[in-house]
Amino acid sequence: MTYMQAYRAKEKALNMLRGGPTESYNKLPIYFNILEKAYPGSVVSLEKIVEDHFLYAFVALEPCIRGWEYCRPIVVIDGTHLKSTYEGTKLIASTLDLGGIILALAYAIVNSENDASWTWFFERFRNVFGERENMGNREQVRKLYVALVKAYTLQEFSELMGRLDIIDKKLGEYLFDSGYHKWSRIHATVKRTWTLTSNIAESINSSIAKAREFPVCKLMDYLRQLIETWNEKHSEEGRNTFTDLTNVYNEAYEDNKELSHYMYDCKCLRASTEFLHIVTDGMKRFSVCLRSRICSCGRFQLDEIPCGHALAAITYRHQHGEDYCSAYYNNKISKIHMPYQWNLFHARG
Repeated sequence: MTYMQAYRAKEKALNMLRGGPTESYNKLPIYFNILEKAYPGSVVSLEKIVEDHFLYAFVALEPCIRGWEYCRPIVVIDGTHLKSTYEGTKLIASTLDLGGIILALAYAIVNSENDASWTWFFERFRNVFGERENMGNREQVRKLYVALVKAYTLQEFSELMGRLDIIDKKLGEYLFDSGYHKWSRIHATVKRTWTLTSNIAESINSSIAKAREFPVCKLMDYLRQLIETWNEKHSEEGRNTFTDLTNVYNEAYEDNKELSHYMYDCKCLRASTEFLHIVTDGMKRFSVCLRSRICSCGRFQLDEIPCGHALAAITYRHQHGEDYCSAYYNNKISKIHMPYQWNLFHARG
């Protein structure tokens, strides 16, 4: 038997046992009907788009709903990507019961982790479980922490920290003890712009997870092949990019450029000197110094990309915004790559 024969036989057997992916989605209404009869008091919800295609599904079983009444008001919410044919994301809300054992309160299948799906999930969770005094939500804390990490000014940082203290003062104390300079952009002792070191480390660890049990030589060669693949892929992306900035930073630049359009007129922009400008954004005024590449909003100097206020001043001076971006974002530099001799290595190996 060939490999493909074995593979097709396995897939056919699994489809016979589990059913096909499309058939499985079509059976969801029947499954939910049976679920409500088997667990009276349970809450299920199925959301479809106009074409009658699946969008969201929510389940909260009756025993879990009753159990929540006796649990501490702390909800842990997480999302996990699915690996089935149609992919999607599983959302699950859980807590600890009286015995300190994990109790899954509700779960859902959504298309992806986005604002619309999270809003839909939280609305149904609130309708089922209600609101309790001093209730903590890990997702809310996570969003606040991410906002704290990315804060551009001390005022913004202080306001967010105050909101976090309302949820739990111990969280603020923990972050203070760990050292703001280790994780906050505004408190960093070095200019690391958008670089999140923990994300890099976790991504690398995830990529080599399956190779950790390899013998040392096999592991070393696996790493070599992985680096080879990455370098070839990213070099090709650089060669196919024709903007002055690389793709990620060019998107941020274009977003800022859109914001600058309504600030570029005599009512919103005033030039104090050749380099210093006052830009009005809504009810606030911001100072921009093109020589020092600084804006009072904090974005220009920390992102090293002109913010909307800076771009309004740059346009007023008939200059190019790309000239004020960091050299590390320049696409010309990204196209320079080392002449790896992968084929020669294989030949010698």
